[in-house]
Amino acid sequence: MNHLPATPFIQEKHKMRCFFNKWQLLNLISSSHKIEVSKGMSKVQWFSRDIWIICAGFVAAMHVGKLPPAVPVLQQELGIGLVQAGLLLSLVQGAGMLFALTLGSYVEKIGLKRCVLLGLGLLSAASLLGGFSQSVSSLLLLRVVEGFGFLLVTLSGPAYIRQLVPAEEISAKMGLWSAYMGGGMGISLLLTPWLITMMGWQGVWLTLTLLTLSLFALVATRVPKPQQSTQKIEVFQLIKTTLKHPPAWMLALMFGTYAGQWFSLVGFLPTIYQQNEISLTLAGALTASVAIANAVGTFACGIMLQRGLLPKTLVQTGFIILMLCALSFYIFQAQLPFLLQFACVFSFSLFGGLVAAVVFAQALRFAPSPVAISATIGMILQCSATSQFLLPPAIAAIVFATGDWFWVGIVMAAFSAMGWLLCQKLFQADVRA
Repeated sequence: MNHLPATPFIQEKHKMRCFFNKWQLLNLISSSHKIEVSKGMSKVQWFSRDIWIICAGFVAAMHVGKLPPAVPVLQQELGIGLVQAGLLLSLVQGAGMLFALTLGSYVEKIGLKRCVLLGLGLLSAASLLGGFSQSVSSLLLLRVVEGFGFLLVTLSGPAYIRQLVPAEEISAKMGLWSAYMGGGMGISLLLTPWLITMMGWQGVWLTLTLLTLSLFALVATRVPKPQQSTQKIEVFQLIKTTLKHPPAWMLALMFGTYAGQWFSLVGFLPTIYQQNEISLTLAGALTASVAIANAVGTFACGIMLQRGLLPKTLVQTGFIILMLCALSFYIFQAQLPFLLQFACVFSFSLFGGLVAAVVFAQALRFAPSPVAISATIGMILQCSATSQFLLPPAIAAIVFATGDWFWVGIVMAAFSAMGWLLCQKLFQADVRA
């Protein structure tokens, strides 16, 4: 049978049909991709068993944050001096600065669940005894105990969550975990002044005791015991391996360059409030909002990591914004109105969350081995505590020597630049490997 040549009309009709079929195919692929991404996000079970471990991190940080609003009351009732108040504030960081790596290396040997429960138990006991304390020396001693409790919870959390959470959810969950410090401190800073007016500082200590004991019971009964490593753990060998692992150093130093800056910048908020005659109630709310902004930043970063954004891009963006905020705040502090000063501090805390979330998430990946995760986290927290302990006095010394905040801004910018370069080196080495 002879085929007649196609008319122009038939040719056009055929072209249109092909175009329509291609368009349908592309649309189907695009829709499938969107559905897959959406499904990927919907698979994150936010209220699964690991949520109690994340809550443990928040509650541990609440014990850290309960003290700053209570300092004026403690000075009145117990006659605490400025030096003693400073010791009460810094002793938690002192424990981390001295023992985080060593304690982290013992976590896997002791058991992750035991360490979380032991940490919550120490926090509960110290807070309970603190609520009945009538002397400065006993409060100082109990603050050391709280420091060890805080360390045990925060060192064990990431490795425990890794065992409880499917691999496809880990970025989002680590973003939520990384919010523990900003979120827990923010909640305490917001609620403690109100609770003090209702029941005194002792009531705050006892309320946190009840909250921590409740969480202890939930972790003990609702969270399964993680798999114990069959590998024989030599603690000193684990410390040696972690110290010899360059990515662990890069993560720890990167976090240290950020944490000391955050602690120092937030520490100067009372100065801003005093200069601008802000009321104590509003000052507490503003300080809490800065801490909570950090938690929002870390959680948002976890979502962005879950959606496939590159950790290197997020960290380097964070450090660039930290640099700009610190330069603006310190160098132009006298010229900036209060709202812009506060915006600098708020933005610094918010975008600093990008650094915190990525560091904790990548610690799971860059640790020398799975049993070294807690040791790597310990190394990160030790650098963080050291930076937070040393940088504020260094800033005070710079201002005292120069009589100007200009050089503080330069130092802060240098720290952010160092963090940016460490991030570059970490991920370059990873690509080469």
